[in-house]
Amino acid sequence: MAHPDAPLLSRLEGIEINPVFVIGQHRSGTTILYKILAETNHFNITSVFHILNRHRLLYLHENGQEEAARGELRQKFEALGLKDREFDSIKISDQTPEEYAYALPHQGRKPRLNWENLDAFQTFCRKVQFTQNPRRPLLLKNPFDAANFLFIARAFPTARFVFIHRDPVHVVNSQMKAIRSLLVSKNEYVALVVRRYRRLWEGQRRIAWARWLLSDRWPFLFQQVANEVCSINRYFVKHAPDLPENRYVSLTYPELCRRPGAVVGQVLDFLEVPRPDMDFDEQI
Repeated sequence: MAHPDAPLLSRLEGIEINPVFVIGQHRSGTTILYKILAETNHFNITSVFHILNRHRLLYLHENGQEEAARGELRQKFEALGLKDREFDSIKISDQTPEEYAYALPHQGRKPRLNWENLDAFQTFCRKVQFTQNPRRPLLLKNPFDAANFLFIARAFPTARFVFIHRDPVHVVNSQMKAIRSLLVSKNEYVALVVRRYRRLWEGQRRIAWARWLLSDRWPFLFQQVANEVCSINRYFVKHAPDLPENRYVSLTYPELCRRPGAVVGQVLDFLEVPRPDMDFDEQI
């Protein structure tokens, strides 16, 4: 079945992607870093609006219906009583930054970039560029790709990377809390965005089994999360030296919280974009 954007894809010819990838594990600070960078207005971003309307972004833009669609999405959030994402307190609106993982086709447990979905992802990115400011860099993030940056570097030879790190103990603890909180009651925002989570809540047996298996009475969740966190950290230590130094910058979550202005300023200098006149301390 053809999507509404299908007849308009020729409009994307000549649209270049100048990507900046925020790379870090879930619960390592990627969201707050992405949000701060987005609010400088020097980047195009992927928002929940783009994710939920990925098959009709061009259609809405070209037919002057984008603002109406944004209004409908805001009304939907209001009808569901959604004000923030609960697990991280990020406010919900049509402009809430969201991860590109959920724009990828054939999403599984770990939706990340590969050669099979690269063309579809590039098309999505060009749509986002086309409907915003094609001259600005495109800011992207997907924690599932934290141990995949060498592939991304090959797929996007001009891409630059901003790595953010956090103490693995805190990452493991925060991930476990977030996962279990999503099983206590249905998070309607996550259900809208994440196909796999939405399906989990389609049957009482599924959610009951997940609650039992991932409860604190068993070590399964801890083992799974800890192994994944360790694996991602090992990948960074092993492969970060394979990236040219002019393609990436690293920072830590505690640094960002203690000195947001200085840290974000360094990132913007690395990305060669102007420092805006704004108080980054208010963002933490």
